[in-house]
Amino acid sequence: MASENEGGSTGAARELFVGVDGGKTETLCLLATRDGEALGWGKSGWSDKQSRPLEDVLDEIQWAVERACQTAGVALQDVSYGAFGLAGADWHEDFVELQAGLERRGLARTILVKNDMHIALRANVPTGAGVLISGGTHLAAAIRLPDGREYFSGMYSVDGMGGLEIGKRTFWAVMRAEDGRGPQTALTDLLLQYSGMQHPDELLRAFTFGEIDDAFFATLPRLLFQAHLHTGDPVAAGIILHTAWDMSLWATGLLVKNGLAEAEIPVVITGGLFKTEDPLLVEAFTTNVLQRAPRAQVQRARYEPVIGALLYAYELGETPITPALVERAARSANSLQNPHL
Repeated sequence: MASENEGGSTGAARELFVGVDGGKTETLCLLATRDGEALGWGKSGWSDKQSRPLEDVLDEIQWAVERACQTAGVALQDVSYGAFGLAGADWHEDFVELQAGLERRGLARTILVKNDMHIALRANVPTGAGVLISGGTHLAAAIRLPDGREYFSGMYSVDGMGGLEIGKRTFWAVMRAEDGRGPQTALTDLLLQYSGMQHPDELLRAFTFGEIDDAFFATLPRLLFQAHLHTGDPVAAGIILHTAWDMSLWATGLLVKNGLAEAEIPVVITGGLFKTEDPLLVEAFTTNVLQRAPRAQVQRARYEPVIGALLYAYELGETPITPALVERAARSANSLQNPHL
């Protein structure tokens, strides 16, 4: 497992804090005072270091922070502490390069870089131990142990049942139904209607010639959940149940590996796959987790990851993390009318 023990630069400070959530689709920044009053927010493009040049990533992050400062009416040099939860912060060298780049840009006097899974966990389990399972385009997981050590799945979960892998299985379930290897499924009509094609042969031909790519596959999970919710399709149910089992292994594996299978620990679920109308995934995931970790507390995420980034910034400034502080930060962020918070 990957671990995080990266430090930050230090300096004297006026008490302004920024938390940044840099993801695969956009970058969000929240600026607040020490007592949790949100003053400004900023948004820019995606900032995943694994798929963009470093300087482009730093540009996006800087723009988000500068826009937060502009909306708050403060200068960038007044920001004391900044915590940056970034997609693509996976290996030691990623943390080193990002830390150095952010410091060079002067985005805060004291800077901390975290993997984006940890800010999502911190937002919803501000103190103490916890586990996070994120079901987005890719599956990802993180854990914080009772002694404060943190781990995240990183590239270990590349083969996990995220939206991309689910989409591929949905596609191939339709192909198997057509060639006779698998049962007929409601997914066939849904996929043909969605793609605008008339026959599975057309879909397969489009895939063969590169006209269907990962971006297309990543959009297919909604068809899967639709098929099960509205028709009870057993093929769709089978894919969802396998997904729940695979996801649960990350939660229970982290707990068992760290001697916490019998502990009362929150297991937070977040990401688009857990937000569908069909309850099967959440129900099956919860059942699977409780079979191996009977005292685990499965719960949906309440706060967005950028709140967790802000909490790490507070920790840099030695601000006690209390429920009242978390609630005020989230409530005042909402008052800024940012649709992402």
